[in-house]
Amino acid sequence: MTDDRPVLVVGASGFVGSRVVRGLAAGGRGVLAASRHGLPAHAAVQNGVVPVRYTGPDTLRQAVRDACASAGVPLPGAVVASIGGWQLGAPLLDSDPDEWTATLASHLTAHLDAARALVPLLAPGDPYVVLNGAASREPMAGSGAVCVTGAGLAMLVQVLRLEATRPDAASVRFHEVVVDHAVDGDDRNADPAQTRTPAQVVSALGAVLDQPTAPAVVHV
Repeated sequence: MTDDRPVLVVGASGFVGSRVVRGLAAGGRGVLAASRHGLPAHAAVQNGVVPVRYTGPDTLRQAVRDACASAGVPLPGAVVASIGGWQLGAPLLDSDPDEWTATLASHLTAHLDAARALVPLLAPGDPYVVLNGAASREPMAGSGAVCVTGAGLAMLVQVLRLEATRPDAASVRFHEVVVDHAVDGDDRNADPAQTRTPAQVVSALGAVLDQPTAPAVVHV
């Protein structure tokens, strides 16, 4: 991104998403912070952050339009999708079928719903960046649903990137930023071998946002 249009962060109330909002804003970017819940104080108080409240995928696009109009800012020039997250539970064969279905919805289908809603707001060449985690590449006992949905998300981004090259497509550029280790400060991770700081995640995102020739997949 080389213009003054804001970055839209979806999942802005989550542990990683809220820190992405804070980091991008601290770096001088305008940020649209989209969430179905209220923003945590550390993200909401940042200068240049415009909250976007929505109730579901069918209201997301209009909520962005309304928030931009109310704040007097242009429509977004980039999207960062920080949707889903890590969780630990029962082995797959012992897991509750309803929990499996819920994880598919919240960690995979929600990404497709967000892309369907938001890509029409972007211009050709604008970046759409999806955050993914180590579970998408490494099988983890007790986190099987997250592993499967993370792997599916990686393929989803590849397909969207391929389809964006069609002559009749919007030509938005799709990227996946994979955080290969636990994010520092997240107490859901018990004694991780390595961590990545929120600043490292934001730095990797910034490079993808600003470089039209950025790799399709970036690891942090």
